[in-house]
Amino acid sequence: MATGLKPGDRVLVRERPWKVKSINDSQTTQALVELEAIDEDFRPRFLTIITPPEEVVLLPNQEVTFDLRALDSYSAWSSAHRILGASLCRDSGLGILSGARYGRVNIEAYQIAPTLRILSKIRPSLLIADDVGLGKTIEAGLAMLELIARKRVKRILIVTPAGLIDQWHDEILDKFGLEFKIIGNATEFAKAQAELPAGVNPWDAFDRIITSIDFLKKETIRKRALKKKWDLVIVDEAHALAEAGTPENAYKTQRTKLGIELQKNSRGLLLLTATPHNGYPHSFRSLIELIDPALASFCGSKEDVERRIESARIRRMKSQIMRRLEDGTEVPLFPKRSVSGIPIVDLTDSEKELLRKVASYCSKTTRQAEAQEDSELIGFAMQIIKKRALSSREALKNTLNHRLEALIKEELTEEPPSPHEFRDLKADLPISDSEAERIARKIIRSAIPADEKRRQEEIKAIRKILRLMNQLPPRDPKVDQLMVELNNVFSEDDKEKVIIFTEYRDTLNAIKARLDDDPNYMGKYVIFHGGLSRKQRLSMETEFEKPEVRILLTTDAASEGLNLQRYCRRIIHFELPWNPNRLEQRNGRVDRYGQTREPIIKYLYYPDSPEDEVLNRLVRKIEEMAKQRLSTPDILGILSGRGEIQEELTRLDPESPEDDQKKNNLIILFEDKTRDFVKECGYLLTISESVSDENNIIYQMLNSSYPLLPDDIELEESVIGILGKANVKVCKNDEHIYRLEVPMEFRGEKVRAVYPAVTFRRSVATKYKPEEVEYITPLHPLVVAISQEIRRRFIQVYTTKRNLIPRRLAAIGINSNEPPSILFTFYGSIKDRDANLEEHILGIRITKEGKILGDPIDNLKFIKFNNYSDIDLNILENLFAENFDRLRELALQACRTWLDQRKQQISQQRKQIAEKMIDEIEKDIADRLKELDEEEKRARKLIEDTGQHRLFSESESTGVKSYAYRKNVLISLKNERLEEIKRFMQVNEPGIPFSIGALFLVPVGGEQ
Repeated sequence: MATGLKPGDRVLVRERPWKVKSINDSQTTQALVELEAIDEDFRPRFLTIITPPEEVVLLPNQEVTFDLRALDSYSAWSSAHRILGASLCRDSGLGILSGARYGRVNIEAYQIAPTLRILSKIRPSLLIADDVGLGKTIEAGLAMLELIARKRVKRILIVTPAGLIDQWHDEILDKFGLEFKIIGNATEFAKAQAELPAGVNPWDAFDRIITSIDFLKKETIRKRALKKKWDLVIVDEAHALAEAGTPENAYKTQRTKLGIELQKNSRGLLLLTATPHNGYPHSFRSLIELIDPALASFCGSKEDVERRIESARIRRMKSQIMRRLEDGTEVPLFPKRSVSGIPIVDLTDSEKELLRKVASYCSKTTRQAEAQEDSELIGFAMQIIKKRALSSREALKNTLNHRLEALIKEELTEEPPSPHEFRDLKADLPISDSEAERIARKIIRSAIPADEKRRQEEIKAIRKILRLMNQLPPRDPKVDQLMVELNNVFSEDDKEKVIIFTEYRDTLNAIKARLDDDPNYMGKYVIFHGGLSRKQRLSMETEFEKPEVRILLTTDAASEGLNLQRYCRRIIHFELPWNPNRLEQRNGRVDRYGQTREPIIKYLYYPDSPEDEVLNRLVRKIEEMAKQRLSTPDILGILSGRGEIQEELTRLDPESPEDDQKKNNLIILFEDKTRDFVKECGYLLTISESVSDENNIIYQMLNSSYPLLPDDIELEESVIGILGKANVKVCKNDEHIYRLEVPMEFRGEKVRAVYPAVTFRRSVATKYKPEEVEYITPLHPLVVAISQEIRRRFIQVYTTKRNLIPRRLAAIGINSNEPPSILFTFYGSIKDRDANLEEHILGIRITKEGKILGDPIDNLKFIKFNNYSDIDLNILENLFAENFDRLRELALQACRTWLDQRKQQISQQRKQIAEKMIDEIEKDIADRLKELDEEEKRARKLIEDTGQHRLFSESESTGVKSYAYRKNVLISLKNERLEEIKRFMQVNEPGIPFSIGALFLVPVGGEQ
């Protein structure tokens, strides 16, 4: 029955606390009761019940009252307050990181910078374009943890190349303790669907999902996945989302369209890439537009352009990153690497002739196809053959046989790959080994000349090459040279490990066969190839760690996500990739954060091959430029984006008298392209010069009295205090590793009864693997369950144990010079329109005469006493019983005053920030509109010069926009931003603080 209930009462219904909104008990036996959840995070927020049959329990007064039956031990009272405080969002500014400290990583100052940048934005979006190996996954994870801790994000979607899904899943789980659902393909989607009731969309049901770019880009999948807005989307290898083509022929790929949809359907977007540039400003602009279209103007003053780019993007090179030692001096964090070539010089005349014949055949076939309809496809087929010839004889022989079969027998000719498959392979976008082999084979077997004469010439040339190959010694000279290098490495140090990279499975098999023939290496290597399951990859990684295993043999696709810097520093590239960016990605497996020794990079090449000679010279040039503080990824982006280098390499013909001049021209072409890009687009290439200043700010915060990353000892003490020493045992191998037994009242969702080995300290957690020692942070299910129980007891004021008074009082003895007083603790929050900006536990200390002492934050020191004495209950009765309620009300008023003042401070800070934002948005939109005006003038002139009658399709729905439409979009964007800024300025008046507890402070003498 609801007899006696009235609006405002607090009740327990279905094991949840509610506030009665209204009651209709006109009938004598039943009542209709409308309820509102007390816990704002609980869903549903509102509930209507009929009682009976619903059971309704009236909850006790939420105010703290003087009832000594509610007296708890100081240890339990203190621990509860400290755990409650650990889960709060404590600062709306940059003064302290609430969540980034929970990562299982030894955090460097530079890794925190992206999080600080993101926190300064209304919309948490940033292009993280740090150098290969700086740890962009860690940086994104720290930002994600921080946003979760501040309750700014809940639904998170990670989008990554398929080959990186497992690595992302494991790293986010191991380092940050966050479990994500993998939905990377149709099979995994069906599995996720089977876990849910019929009709429930997995993309809506799971709050944290990892998926692949290529699965998500499918229209039907994309529509379902983005139907419900995401709070945060993280995209790895985000350069794949950029516009493709030249400025004159720019186009949006499926991935580009996916990027636009991700931006529209998320509240925050993090893009991760080491190569944000491909030589074309329009491509880079398309990435900036995903972060914030208002920042995508390269027009205006130099200061404004740099401000926009720095606001949208953070970018540091390894050479910039320094580690500050205890004496204040700084040393490079990343050891300099050594890069050198291994020339294959002892070739027989027949082996040199083979290289010449293949190069000449490919060059002539490419030239003959020029001006033909199939020129691009045939040219790329010849590029494939040339590259495989420089890899291994096995790869060349298999490829030539495929082509010969298709040339001879029409029925063996295949359909060409689809346009997007061809573009993906040509652009060297991340695809699996098997997919790359399949598309390459289709090109080889489909790019067949229509002209019979050309076909017969090809057949003749290929047969001649195959005959020459059959006459050669059985051993591949490149594999021979590899074995010599391996012997040299291991004779110097038999503890070294080496990673051997190759582009092709055929070559990998040839190397494997030679290793198996050598007793020194047989059984002492592991192979990574595409198609390995997650379990197999983990097993291979573990195998490679073993001292007796010396070599890792891998292809590019299989090596994605491998981080081997802890126990390996050597790489040998079996061939030089024609896209040098791939070389840099490979080097990043060992030349990355955590490497303590000099990375040694070597590559095999044929000086007698014109293509390898040019590539060797290019690699040396790139290394020289990197020493001049030019970004290696940017230089490589220019190379890979333009594509001219690869095309010209295909045309090199050693039998032509102009071959030497053409090789020199290729080097000059590279130098010219780089110089032009630096000159014309230097504002895009500039690295973040503010790294030193930014790091100084971070170091100051790290060393402040209220540190950026607070020590995790407090959580350790608090949890142990709550669980009780009987449930906590120290493990023998480390005094800060514990065995925990969890009492029933704390066994919430995903909480285990026993934890064999846990630590609360990041410094300890980073020494062990997650499966060895579990890292407990405020985001861990155990701490969440404890926090929920404490919130029920102290804020919502009920317990799971019926008929027991919540124990919210405690008492300790303090110095005899101090007056008797009570520390009333309150929970207060400051909100904007959407969420909590700050949450605080405030300690109002008040004497029995009603005098307020100290500062509400400083007073929390009384929660952390180590030495204290128990107090006789009669003393408490005599000192505080009579005036307790009056003192509590005075303390409440003091608490409200503090919150009002803090609200005014935040409002003033936000007003100043908003005024700057308004000024910047006005400038940014005005400059972008000027840019569009100039583009439109040039386009109209082009129409007049060429006689074209149509500039752009006027159809807005297709995404091909007219200039007028694009201008209107910008004006709408400006209005949206101004509304966002207006909302940003609105800080709500603080609500009435919740009374948490009271600590009696009684002078008894002696220092505390």
